[in-house]
Amino acid sequence: MASIWRDDFPKSTNPLKFLWFASRPHWWSIVAAATAVTIAASLSASISYVFKLIANAAAALADGGSYDALLWASATYILVTLAAEMTWRLSGFAAAVWANNARATARHVLTAYVTLHSRTYFSDRFAGALSSKIGHAANGLREMIEQILWQFLEFSVAVIVSFFLAFFTNHLIAYVFLAWVVAVILLNIFLARKRLPISKELQRIETKLNGSTVDLLSNISAMQEYARRFFEIERIKTVIEQRRRIGLRNWRFGETTLTINGLVQAIFAGLMIFLAVHLAERGAISVGDIILVITIIFRIESYMLFVGRTLNSFGEKWGEIEESLAEILQPHEIPDKPGATELRVADASIVFDHVRFSYSGRPIFADLSLDITPGERVGIVGKSGAGKSTFIRLLLHHHDIQGGRIKIGGTDIASVTQESLRNAISVVPQEPILFHRTVKENIAYGNPSASQEEIVQAAQLAQAHDFIVRLPKQYQSLVGDRGIKLSGGERQRVAIARAIVKNAPILLLDEATSSLDSESEVAIQKALHELMIGKTVIAIAHRLSTLREMDRIIVLDQGKITEEGTHDELVAGSGIYAELWKHQAGGFLQDE
Repeated sequence: MASIWRDDFPKSTNPLKFLWFASRPHWWSIVAAATAVTIAASLSASISYVFKLIANAAAALADGGSYDALLWASATYILVTLAAEMTWRLSGFAAAVWANNARATARHVLTAYVTLHSRTYFSDRFAGALSSKIGHAANGLREMIEQILWQFLEFSVAVIVSFFLAFFTNHLIAYVFLAWVVAVILLNIFLARKRLPISKELQRIETKLNGSTVDLLSNISAMQEYARRFFEIERIKTVIEQRRRIGLRNWRFGETTLTINGLVQAIFAGLMIFLAVHLAERGAISVGDIILVITIIFRIESYMLFVGRTLNSFGEKWGEIEESLAEILQPHEIPDKPGATELRVADASIVFDHVRFSYSGRPIFADLSLDITPGERVGIVGKSGAGKSTFIRLLLHHHDIQGGRIKIGGTDIASVTQESLRNAISVVPQEPILFHRTVKENIAYGNPSASQEEIVQAAQLAQAHDFIVRLPKQYQSLVGDRGIKLSGGERQRVAIARAIVKNAPILLLDEATSSLDSESEVAIQKALHELMIGKTVIAIAHRLSTLREMDRIIVLDQGKITEEGTHDELVAGSGIYAELWKHQAGGFLQDE
């Protein structure tokens, strides 16, 4: 099983190259499956020759022939059929290993790759649509493997064996057969190439439809509360209509292809039969040869009739996988630098050294410098758009800066792996997102090895234990998608407990108490006070009363530090902080 997992990533969005990438660790199952299909298809195609033997032996009885020859020919049919069936089943067992292992490899690699994209990448896309693309690409490999083995390879072997059987019967019949095969293949390749743009457009609209549906269902509460059901249904109806039209066009193209194949088949198959009858009339071939030709036509015509549908299906799957890979395998926006090292935090000092940063062409920080000493607690305040959240995201390396440096413990964070950087930081966000897992798993997320005792202690410090024990399964209760089964305040307390368990040297509080009522906030301030001991803390808060215990408060205005000092010092002044304090109602900042 260890060979299933790969640490490298595919370099191409070409579906065949991706199939080989995912299949390479399982090469032995590829060889076994392909060999079994080749043998089984050869045996199945050779049954036409066995029918010839049976027909000739039966015809010879009229001239005094022996029944032994007919019995031997019949026994040969049984043996060849049995051998073919058993070999087909062997191909199925080998292909099961290949297809399922390759799909597992593909799904693991694509999921690993997509998680390295930046926050911007995910903010521009639906999570449900991305999940569907990963599924389409991985599951598509299985379908491609089935088509390659039991359609293209089986068809190729059957054609080759049938050609040689026809060739040894009569050269002219063999050449007509070969012309039939070549004409059908070239014609259907041409038609498949014509259909490929339609298939790609179909996949694009299907993705759009899935994304719109996920968006609607994810925001169903807003739809109901704003009475916008008819608006949403009409909106999604437009996309459904686009999907209907392109789907109808795609289906009609397939039926046209089948019609053309049927006409070509009727012409060439009829020509082969009339030619065989004419040659038999002249005594050039036997009755058994006529049976062989008819059997070849009968066995091959099903392949020929649906070769267009097979190519079209393969083209659709190709377009679906290619479109999914193109979306997922985009270059990572913020990759670790080559040779990036692990961050070792000896002292949790933080330095912004002449940092310049613009986002989407809009300057945020022109020349920001700030020194935070180890263990210092710093509050960041500012009106909306001042750059507070951007400050946090830059420290977490969610964006690359255009100039200057950001250092932790004297180490430039651009030179270390993002995983090790974020492992040194605990974050309590303004809107905590929980996994659809148990309360215990969510609290222990930053430290999976935490004991039950440590988890309960963290929950108690975060004032979460009381509501947790009232849940149906207490710490084993599922919290629902994004924590929907919990209230905003309960989700916030779980997030604080998670930060307590992680116990990282740097703590970022982004409106950590914004979802709490006044009574809960008073209770949790003590927990936060305990959490902050011995850590370097950066806290963003609109509720300025929560920053009174900060060692220093930084006031940001249009990306610049305009004031800094303690709460009392800043309130006593006449700057932005004092103005914000005056405009508070119950300690909550009213943005202007």
